[in-house]
Amino acid sequence: MIACAAALAALLVAPSGRAEVGYGAAAARTLEGHTFQPPVLLEGPFTTTHVGIDTSMGMRVQDGAGAPPTGPMRLPLPARDGQKLFLFEERLAVGIAPVRGAEIGARAVFQLGIGGDAASTYYYGGRTGYEVRPHLGFEALHSESLGLSVGLRAGLIMAGGVRARPSGLVDAMMREADAAMRDRARVICLVAGDLGCAFKNFDGAGAMRVDERSFGVHAYASAAKSFGRHVGLQASFGGEGLDTRLHGGPGLDSHMSPRSYAASVAASVDLAPLAPLGAMFEAGLERGENRGLDRRNAELLGGAPMAYTTERVAAGVYYTGRDALTLGFVGTYGFTQARRAAGDTISPGPPTRALGGRLALRYFF
Repeated sequence: MIACAAALAALLVAPSGRAEVGYGAAAARTLEGHTFQPPVLLEGPFTTTHVGIDTSMGMRVQDGAGAPPTGPMRLPLPARDGQKLFLFEERLAVGIAPVRGAEIGARAVFQLGIGGDAASTYYYGGRTGYEVRPHLGFEALHSESLGLSVGLRAGLIMAGGVRARPSGLVDAMMREADAAMRDRARVICLVAGDLGCAFKNFDGAGAMRVDERSFGVHAYASAAKSFGRHVGLQASFGGEGLDTRLHGGPGLDSHMSPRSYAASVAASVDLAPLAPLGAMFEAGLERGENRGLDRRNAELLGGAPMAYTTERVAAGVYYTGRDALTLGFVGTYGFTQARRAAGDTISPGPPTRALGGRLALRYFF
């Protein structure tokens, strides 16, 4: 793992011990002697020069049930009994603080998702994607006497992905076969055994492929409060908006405008200098909706539901023995309840659960 190798290198080269308050790499994220660790569910108010690599793996399971569908020539297909995906993410965090209280940086994510059972592999397939979030951050208040920091962060979102779904190929074959039987010229080609003539415009690779492109903005306000040397609290609130386009072959285009709002809190404990060990517990709530959603195509292509509510928690243990280094293992859990439209009514959709683990590394300069 990239993060494992980077963590080992960081431990070898980082300065030993911890600097006094107000000096060293930890000064910008220290209040009343408590050095704050960067949470995973939110961005804190501090502006720092840093580089970080996180590696995470997990599973996402969506409930649901459906009768086994029938494929071409009445061949049975896998039952659509929910969805199980294996997930892998590699995250990069970079920040430069040219002056105290200001930061220019970016967050980048590489994503990989693969179906975890036969039905998920058939309907969802596999996906690779990326997300880049350049940002500007400002620390409006940093008071040692109050033990309080307040910051603002805003920037852009650029994301994309490619998914290959076997079900798209089967659906396209069914549509193409139906169209061929309605076209006399193509029927003649079929009778003659000339499949190239009958299906000369059929694009099997394109039928399996789903392309995603998103562009948007995000803005968050955050605060941190220390309660002595060993305990701290961070919180944030903000939102983001995207313009998302999905393309999954002829007649399967969708345009969405998702909006979301999120609030998160993180409580941390640092035992240093008694022991080089810290812990953090985080919780977050996110609500979102899709405006102007083409529901049929969006859901067929794997887009977001009409609206959703997500609850997340995370708990991590951190090594805090070096002033410039954050190294921890974090477990995460999320529960999403979707809401979908059926005619003129809105009904709950199938819930989704996500469970994962993350190795988090960040080095401060």
